Amino acid sequence: MSWLSSQELADLSGVDERNARRALCRASVGKPWRGATLIVRTVKGHRGGGRSGVRYEVRLDSLPLGLQEALKASPKALPAPLEGQALIREWRFDIVHRAGEHPKGSTARADAIRAICERPILNPATGRLETLAPDTVRRWLREYDERGLVALGRKKRADHGASKAIVSIRCDREFKDMIDLTEVKKRLLDFIRAQHKNLEGINNIRWKASRFLEEIIREAGFEPPPGSCKVPMWVVKAEDDYRRVGEHHKDRKKFDDDNPGILRTIEGLWPMDIIVGDVHPLDFLLPEVEGLQRYAKAICWFDVATARLWATVVVLPKGEGIRNEHVIASFKEMVSAWGLPKKLYLDNGSEYRFAEFIDDAMKLTHTDYLSALTRAKPYNARAKPIENRFRVWQSYLAKLPGYVGGNRMKAKTANVGRAPTPYHSLQSFPVMIEGSLAQYHAMPQSGALAMRSPTEAYNQAVLDGWHKTEVDPDAFVAAFSTEETREVRQGHISVGGRSWTCDELASYLGKRVIVVIPKFENWDRLPIKDERGRLLGFAEVDKPFAYDDVAGAKESSRRRRLRARGLRDLDASAPTIDAEAELLEAVATYPKQLPAPVGARVTASDEARRTAAGVKESPQEKRAREDAQRDLEKAARQRKFEAQRAQNARIAANLKAKSA
Repeated sequence: MSWLSSQELADLSGVDERNARRALCRASVGKPWRGATLIVRTVKGHRGGGRSGVRYEVRLDSLPLGLQEALKASPKALPAPLEGQALIREWRFDIVHRAGEHPKGSTARADAIRAICERPILNPATGRLETLAPDTVRRWLREYDERGLVALGRKKRADHGASKAIVSIRCDREFKDMIDLTEVKKRLLDFIRAQHKNLEGINNIRWKASRFLEEIIREAGFEPPPGSCKVPMWVVKAEDDYRRVGEHHKDRKKFDDDNPGILRTIEGLWPMDIIVGDVHPLDFLLPEVEGLQRYAKAICWFDVATARLWATVVVLPKGEGIRNEHVIASFKEMVSAWGLPKKLYLDNGSEYRFAEFIDDAMKLTHTDYLSALTRAKPYNARAKPIENRFRVWQSYLAKLPGYVGGNRMKAKTANVGRAPTPYHSLQSFPVMIEGSLAQYHAMPQSGALAMRSPTEAYNQAVLDGWHKTEVDPDAFVAAFSTEETREVRQGHISVGGRSWTCDELASYLGKRVIVVIPKFENWDRLPIKDERGRLLGFAEVDKPFAYDDVAGAKESSRRRRLRARGLRDLDASAPTIDAEAELLEAVATYPKQLPAPVGARVTASDEARRTAAGVKESPQEKRAREDAQRDLEKAARQRKFEAQRAQNARIAANLKAKSA
């Protein structure tokens, strides 16, 4: 049993040592302290006491529960566990204290000593039951009165701490004069340490080490007698520190679970200052529903300052896990009820890899922060305080029907050999979980809450002036979405490989629009903005029509009318310009060119003039030239005809003359 001195009590309760000693003095006569009846004893020692070296000590388990929990939460304040001589002194002191409560030489003291010696008493130092002789108890009383608590311990041997053997007593006796056992011991210890590093079983290490020792002896040229090389178990266990190396290499989680930690306090924290998120499996067997899993999961959020716990129950389809949209929906529910947190502490699981949305959400109210997100180190459960609260909550869940425990292979059942009984209703399961959370929030908790319930801690913060940051649900639309530009083609835009449209897009005559696209959810309608950021409408996935469906033709005509109406509206929004009138009117206003003086003249040759004349021939001149050419050709043909006719006449005349 652990006892605290008045100084240790003062350090723990925050009072000075004098008041702590006064409280123990009053408690020793039966007066309560802070509502608790303390168990107090007086110890006679050579230091730290009051008059005559007597000091008061209080038993740890009699302190108020709040101080006991505070002591457990602060390992540095705990008294060191008793070992060896200290444990023997404590055991003997309890016996002496029971007999010494009565006056020396009185019948009551004799009766107390006789009662102590009537039955065996467990000696915690040896683990054995011992029956004490009355003279032994009287000797302890006498020595305690003379020298105090120090006299109750055993005197150390003169050779305390010295090694009694090099390898083992029997091995030393057989081979000490024939072999250098110091080198043998070194090789043997190296072998044992290597086996520990390999996480071999303790008994197997002892067996292997004994065989290895026999091989060493045989290498030296001696045949070991039977049993002479059996390695003592304490030699094997003395080197088990090397198992930590094996755990580091082969069982990292076990090694990391024993890493040095630090203490944290919630002092100065307000509600919603730090929210921890995690996904917790619910160990309840649910009724069989086609397509759904038999075990639900809870997306949980934990308020560090008040230990409040929010849980969203999710029953997933078979083959699926928690996704981004599940966590976002739960986060929105928690924020709507509790307000916006200042900082989030999340796990490294895949369901939290969307976490950039956290910073977007924090921008709704916090504009000067660096980052509102902190991630826990992988496989470091101690870094997440929500894990401890899961265990507290689990203690309430374990009493409810359908609970099977965390080990599916060893599920808890009502009868041996039967399958677990599922929870009776899938619809009422979330209601049952909500009821268990209500119980969790109403129950006092030890540790940081100092036996207050989460509801009491939260109410106290409200009374002290805390205010929550409320968020309009519509504000999350901007936080959890992004804006992207899309080209408008035939009244449609493409998003996610699908074609989207709406009446506003059908009548829109611009080339591009801005689309608001969710980051981690699926929306049935997408907000559409023009290039200036003005909301146009909401696009939906376009529905295809069959080739022979008359409704498709009607819809096509309707969209053409929308486009025509949009064109008319756009046309009416700007004046129409008479381009010809504008041109002629503007000609008179154009600047005139000044005549330039002639500085030199280049003349053309006759051939160039003829060429230029031919090039510059007008249509009228061309027609006159062509007419003159035709007249000349006609006159030439006429002359040729006349000449031919005259020749023909002469020939005829000659022929006539000859015939005559």
